[in-house]
Amino acid sequence: MNFRERIDKLKKGEKATKISTLTIAILALIEAVVGTISGATILVADALHNAIDSLTSFASLFGLKISQRKPDEKFPYGYYKAENLATLFISVFIFYVAVELLIEGYSKIFTLTEISMPFQAMFVALVSLIVSYLLARYMRKVGNEINSQLLIATSQEKLTDVFSSIVVLIAILATFYRIPYIEGLFTILFSLLVLKSGIFIIKDSIFALMDVSPGKEIEEKVGKIISSIAGVEEFKDLKLRKAGPFIFGEVTIKIRKHADVKRAHEIADSIESKIKKEIEEIDSFTIHVEPYESEEVKLAIPIDTNKGLSSEVSKHFGRANYFVFVIVNKKEGKIISFYTKNNPYKERAAKAGLFTANFLVKERIDALITKEVGEISFHTLRDNLIDIYKAEGKTAREVIENFMKGKLEILNKPTKEEIVSETPTEYRFGRLRRRGPWWRVW
Repeated sequence: MNFRERIDKLKKGEKATKISTLTIAILALIEAVVGTISGATILVADALHNAIDSLTSFASLFGLKISQRKPDEKFPYGYYKAENLATLFISVFIFYVAVELLIEGYSKIFTLTEISMPFQAMFVALVSLIVSYLLARYMRKVGNEINSQLLIATSQEKLTDVFSSIVVLIAILATFYRIPYIEGLFTILFSLLVLKSGIFIIKDSIFALMDVSPGKEIEEKVGKIISSIAGVEEFKDLKLRKAGPFIFGEVTIKIRKHADVKRAHEIADSIESKIKKEIEEIDSFTIHVEPYESEEVKLAIPIDTNKGLSSEVSKHFGRANYFVFVIVNKKEGKIISFYTKNNPYKERAAKAGLFTANFLVKERIDALITKEVGEISFHTLRDNLIDIYKAEGKTAREVIENFMKGKLEILNKPTKEEIVSETPTEYRFGRLRRRGPWWRVW
């Protein structure tokens, strides 16, 4: 996601917050006027509650506005945590309102007030209930769309306003019918719910400011993406942290020592591109590259007969009948295990070497030991960071022993130029023609 797309998300959140702030302010004013005229003190208290909501929504708007500023020399990672600060501000006010309502509810248990305009007061409480519910749904929808912790927290707080309006409505009815205790008890119950919500939001805000991890689910998803990229042998030190609605991450990957700087850069770019594509909230992902070294190595050797390690090494690569796959411990100089597979592409009319190379890539080998290899096959294997050695020895066992003793030459170029078609008929009746860098039969 580029900077422009991130700003569009933040502006969408800003618009939702503006709508919420204005609606809550108007609602608070109406409740305050009707509550004061009618003598419905709980309606006045709810108006105060909504007034505080309006102020905290303004703080949310302020946080989202700051978050849209471009990263600079002083804040190279951007201003996204301004949202987390604003969220913390909101949570403190939620906590404050909860305590005030708890005190107010306790006092209402012992008093019974009269309301001069009960129907008007009940109508305003009903309107407050409906508006709070619609605002909560709207804010949660936008918050989920742009992955904004702030808007989701605000939507949770507006849901508590729904309960507040229900409490107000029931309390007004109870007062109208001269039923004692109801107003006070309901106010206490509601204040406890608000208090719980405030504590959770305070915790989430502080965790975000302390670079909390976005969770195991996203970490596992990122790990699977990294492991799926060809050339990555292993990775470590995966770290993700939240900053406002976005996530920053870093990881150390290990690739083969013979990979040049260009290839290492391509692998890193592939990882970053795929992660950002599949997980949109990731803003930046830093990749450190280290050389990969392993004691255990998986080898592939082309053979003509299936006699295990006693098989003679084939003179061909793409046309070899079988491949023996051997896992060795190079440090200890011993063979751990081996198995043989038929070469499924030995009879192909053309590009047998290319298809055989891809077959070996799927077997996840570390190195190929062969007497010859063509140009396309060579580059296919090297692009997947597979080492290629020149075979020295008659049997697979002799070749493996020479490999473990360090006697084999690593190939830095193909042993022959590529011939696209290799069928006997085409050799007999075809003729070679030079086209650019390739020999072709036509």
